Amino acid sequence: MIRHRSILAAAGTGLVLLVAAALAHQPEGVVYRAFHFADAAVPVMDGDLADWDQVPEEYLFDLTHHEEIAVKLFDQYDRSDLDVRRAAVGWNDRQNRLYFMAEVFDDVVRYSKPNTDSLDTFHSRLRGAHVHGADIWEIVIDADHGGELVVGHSEEAAEEMRHRSAYTQNYHLYMPPLNGEYWHWLWGKAMWLPDPQWSGMGYTFAGADTDSGTVTYETYLTPFDDLHPAGIDSSVVHDLEAGKVIGLSWAFLDADESNEKFDAFWSLSKRQGPRMCCAGEDLVDFLLVPPAGGEPE
Repeated sequence: MIRHRSILAAAGTGLVLLVAAALAHQPEGVVYRAFHFADAAVPVMDGDLADWDQVPEEYLFDLTHHEEIAVKLFDQYDRSDLDVRRAAVGWNDRQNRLYFMAEVFDDVVRYSKPNTDSLDTFHSRLRGAHVHGADIWEIVIDADHGGELVVGHSEEAAEEMRHRSAYTQNYHLYMPPLNGEYWHWLWGKAMWLPDPQWSGMGYTFAGADTDSGTVTYETYLTPFDDLHPAGIDSSVVHDLEAGKVIGLSWAFLDADESNEKFDAFWSLSKRQGPRMCCAGEDLVDFLLVPPAGGEPE
C-alpha cells in the first residue's frame, strides 16, 4: 500500500506559498515546483539540455538559490570558482520518474579516482568512505513526504543497511562520472538501482580531470516508499501523482584541492550542518505540477 503524507497546493508563478505548517520542510512556508513533462516531451539522457527549453524560467534554480553550509560561505557567491547556472526538476506520470538537469561551471572539474571499486564495499556504503573528493550532485528524495531518515535506523550494521535510503533515498551522482564511467552511488545497499529501468544519466564535458569548464548533466531517478537491498520484488515504488507535494533537495559538492574531500557544499535547503543528507524533514517541498501547468482539483 502506497502512503501519501502530502497536501494539495495551488501552482502559481514561481514558488508556491503555503499557510499549512504541517509540511515544516525547508525553507519553511514555501513550495517549489517540479515541471510536468508530457509523454512525448520527456528529456533524452544525452547531456544536451535543449529538451529542457520547454521548462519556464520560473522553474529554474541558479547558484543564488543555494547556500554553502559546510565551510559556512553561506551567500558569498564566487561564480569564478563554482557557478550553478541553472538546475531544474521535472516529472512524468506514465514513466513515474523524476528528471533532473544542471548546468554547472567549475574552475576545477575533478572526476578521477584510482579505485572506484572501493565505493561499493560494505564499509563504504555504511560509512560513506572514499565517496568525496570529486564533483558530486547529491540528491535526496522523500517521495511520500514522511520525513523518514536516510541513516540512523539501527546501531547494528546489517540492520542499518536494510533501512538505509529505504524510505528517503540519498544519491551521490558524480558529475561528470568518475573515470568516465562510475556515476551512481546510493547511500545504502540497494546496488541494483543503476539499471536503466530505474535510473539513467547523460552529460557533456570536454575537458580532462581538474580542467576548468562547464558540465551539463541530466538524470532520471525512480522514487521509492521502501527501497529494499534484495531488489524490486521486495521494494515499493512510489506512485507520483499530480498535485502532490514531495520532499526533495539537492546540493552541489565542489572538490577543488583534493580527491579525498570536498571544499564546498552548496545546498538548496540551506540547512546548517549535514542534515539534508540524513533526514526527510530537512528537505524542500516540491509540488508535482499537473499536466499543461493546470492546477490540482
